[in-house]
Amino acid sequence: MNATTHSIFGVAALAGSFLLIGEEPPLYAYPAAVVAAWLPDVDNPRSRLGNGLSRMKNPALNLLTRPLSWALRVASFVLIRTVGHRTLTHSLLGVMIFCLLISPLAPLSPDLFLALVAGYASHLFADALNMRGVPLLWPVGRPLRLLPGGIRSGGAVEFAVAVVVVAAAGFGIYALHPVLSRVFASATF
Repeated sequence: MNATTHSIFGVAALAGSFLLIGEEPPLYAYPAAVVAAWLPDVDNPRSRLGNGLSRMKNPALNLLTRPLSWALRVASFVLIRTVGHRTLTHSLLGVMIFCLLISPLAPLSPDLFLALVAGYASHLFADALNMRGVPLLWPVGRPLRLLPGGIRSGGAVEFAVAVVVVAAAGFGIYALHPVLSRVFASATF
């Protein structure tokens, strides 16, 4: 799946998670879920995060993001050279390590913690729809595929799945944020 599709799945997973617990997520949870949905592909140097952060037009922002960008590139290089793409970061072990790394956030901001976990987990679910599947039990076992033939990354079927997930995410966001209901009810088209 491409980065845009993973973003959509991340937002849908966030909306679904908060619908299940019956709370309205803070707005900062949405971009957090998107970034977390990109994170498992940090093991690919050509991915959105594995390539580091793009240079920004603002020199001050460039200066601020450069250390994080280099850290992402180093992590990507180390992961691709040691375990390869779509191994550790796409497994239950990777989810557990991620949860352990972000666990200090849980007592400070449970909403942010849930957004990050939902986003990360959504990546694995989306890739399980893919032709290659995901190695949930890495380093043992076969990849898990949720569909018999799988979806080709970047194809028309991936686009169609993304459209369906956008609709589901939109419904979830609408249901979670009552202010949207009032805005749409008062708008005249």
